[in-house]
Amino acid sequence: MGANGPRRRETVSSLPKLRRAWREMINAVREDHAMMRHYDQKYAAESRDQPSGLARDLVSRIGFQMLAACRAMRFCADAEIPLAPRLASRLIRHVYASDIHWEAELEPGIVVVHGMGLAVSRAARVHRGVILFQNVTLGMGTDPVSRSVGAPVIEHGAHVGAGSTLIGPITVGARSKITANCLLRTSVPRDSLVEAPAPTVSVRARRESQTRSEADT
Repeated sequence: MGANGPRRRETVSSLPKLRRAWREMINAVREDHAMMRHYDQKYAAESRDQPSGLARDLVSRIGFQMLAACRAMRFCADAEIPLAPRLASRLIRHVYASDIHWEAELEPGIVVVHGMGLAVSRAARVHRGVILFQNVTLGMGTDPVSRSVGAPVIEHGAHVGAGSTLIGPITVGARSKITANCLLRTSVPRDSLVEAPAPTVSVRARRESQTRSEADT
């Protein structure tokens, strides 16, 4: 009895932490689902009349499924379960090809579209209402002027388009939109639109003319 006493007290003292972490995980998943359905109504006409339930969407919506896996990973971190956050991170990397640190601050009520190819640093912070598309990077970096080191903060309601890379201690203001394939290393104010340069399009020479030109030479 005496030998088991400290271990029993430790288990009992950890129960409130486990309960709190569990409640936070469940609430976060519910808020993520509610926000996803909110944006479905706003942007995805084909999804408005589709049957929807949390369990159904966990199976059929990969972005939501991956985000729920991140919530479970954070539960392991908040509950201080040894090695579990690292194991969950590795599983997410292998299953969804996304590298998301368990200490990244992902507020409840965000949306991940497709859920593949994300890279999110431990110091990144993503606020409620944000949409992250596939292949987005929120990475650590150094500010070229202040030389401070950090990762992006994405404020409420901002959208980060597919393939965009945001580096360093920058802030993307609330309700801003970062379009696809942007490289951003400076902060942008609220309600901004950030667009990548349009691709250059030119006439492609016909293969026959190229072959003839090569023969003439």
